[in-house]
Amino acid sequence: MGKQVMKTILSEIRGAKFYSISVDSTPDISHVDRLSCVFRYILNDGPIERFVQFLSMKRHGAEDLFNSLYSFLEEAKLDIKYCRGQSYDNASNMAGKYSGLQTRIREKNPLAEYVPCFAHSLNLVGASAVNCVTTVSGFFDFVQNLYVFLNASTQRWELLTKGLDSNQLVLKRLSDTRWSAHSAATKALSKGFKNVKTVLENIAEDPRGEG
Repeated sequence: MGKQVMKTILSEIRGAKFYSISVDSTPDISHVDRLSCVFRYILNDGPIERFVQFLSMKRHGAEDLFNSLYSFLEEAKLDIKYCRGQSYDNASNMAGKYSGLQTRIREKNPLAEYVPCFAHSLNLVGASAVNCVTTVSGFFDFVQNLYVFLNASTQRWELLTKGLDSNQLVLKRLSDTRWSAHSAATKALSKGFKNVKTVLENIAEDPRGEG
């Protein structure tokens, strides 16, 4: 069924002729990095945006990203000369002016205009502003260190998750690129504060030091 869905989407893109691409990578639960590929194109009833494929990535270099994406375009019979737009985050391997993915794509097709991810740009502005405030910066350092401490031990993590109610969220790590990560991490700590406090007290009072 999945193959048929992808076949239909690729057929639509070829029928539309011109398209734009947006990719981003993140590790899955098995710690394999996946490059998500989203295509935007125009049909008679307006613009369409579809997720098409996850590409497995072993390295994050611009050349590796380009080779993986270009190989997929060739396999999918999507001519890169019809690409009219590309959008990624602001990381140098993606947005680099001299050797980033967007530059390599434009070497193949100068008409593939690059538009940086505005959400990532906004996140960078917010992060830089926050880092100027010592109190706020210290708070997020605490949130991250708390997550790292509890997540480093399966026993600690089990103690934490065992005491969570259905309406509480598990602690989350911060992210430099995901703009909503700081909000999600703060919300999770706020909702589960009493449980986190209890777990830390139990670890501190454990005479065997197994926490």
